[in-house]
Amino acid sequence: MKTSYLGLELAAPVIVSSSPYTATAAQVGECARHGAGAVVLKSIFEEQILHHAAALEPHSESAYGDAEIYLRRYLGDDYRARYLQLVRDARTEADLPVVASINCLADNGAWVEYAAAMADAGATAIELNLFFRPADPAEEGSRIESRYADVVARVTKAVRIPVAVKLPQRLTNVYHVADRLAANGARGVVLFNRFFEPDVDIERIAFVEGSPYSEPSEIRELLRTAALFTSLLPRLDLALTTGIHDGGAVVKSLLCGARAVEVCTAIHREGLGAIERMNEFVDRWADRHGFGSVEEFRGRLNFRDDPAQLSQRVQYMRFFPSEEEGRHEL
Repeated sequence: MKTSYLGLELAAPVIVSSSPYTATAAQVGECARHGAGAVVLKSIFEEQILHHAAALEPHSESAYGDAEIYLRRYLGDDYRARYLQLVRDARTEADLPVVASINCLADNGAWVEYAAAMADAGATAIELNLFFRPADPAEEGSRIESRYADVVARVTKAVRIPVAVKLPQRLTNVYHVADRLAANGARGVVLFNRFFEPDVDIERIAFVEGSPYSEPSEIRELLRTAALFTSLLPRLDLALTTGIHDGGAVVKSLLCGARAVEVCTAIHREGLGAIERMNEFVDRWADRHGFGSVEEFRGRLNFRDDPAQLSQRVQYMRFFPSEEEGRHEL
């Protein structure tokens, strides 16, 4: 069942997110053959260049103190060239929208430089992975949000293809941030960026890697936010990611206003066939309910006519009655 996202027509609402499954043109072709509506290429990470340069710098024979700068430039040019070739090859390999993904460390010129190069290489759209981790207790949240808006403004002025922003969940008012991004040229928002949070090994007394994969229950953290987005910010195209493990989750996302979903963990656990199963479920569900297109049911569950705060409080009180009510029921 077709949908539209970022002004692009997608043959299906399931997008393969930035992951190892979109790291080569051959893999992109496989995603297309299994019914993906679009792909987000594996991200280009500025920090990979910096870490590689820092690791090689002690071994450099250069007598000059700026050896690391030259290493960064050399490694950066090589890394970017390989990524741009991936964009070109992916466009040749598969007849679907190819979204280039950028993940930079700071609000520097690299965002614009990478985005412009990817647009020139033929990317259909750009997805910016924006997250400036707060580390200074003196820095106000509004200043951090301004940095988000500034990056988006500079990128959208540099390219003519649509730009989406993959936002972190840890924002005080995600709607306000998204509204500023839209005002600065963003065409869409992806909710939410999933971070690989560490765990703690209590025997080794050390941080250890946590699981990078989502769980089906995590979609519940997205649905209410998506429903509010539908009514508050209709000019932004919305995609949901995290917790999208089956066709039912896709339908829930569309009902709450998303135009598409991005999946990764489901593919990791079930293979690329998960894409086909999700698409088939959506088609069967829509047919069973008499819907002929996504737009006939997308956003049906929004909060435009629902006193959201009240309904949420009523549900809370229903499941967690007061102490007095609890004694009365007993």
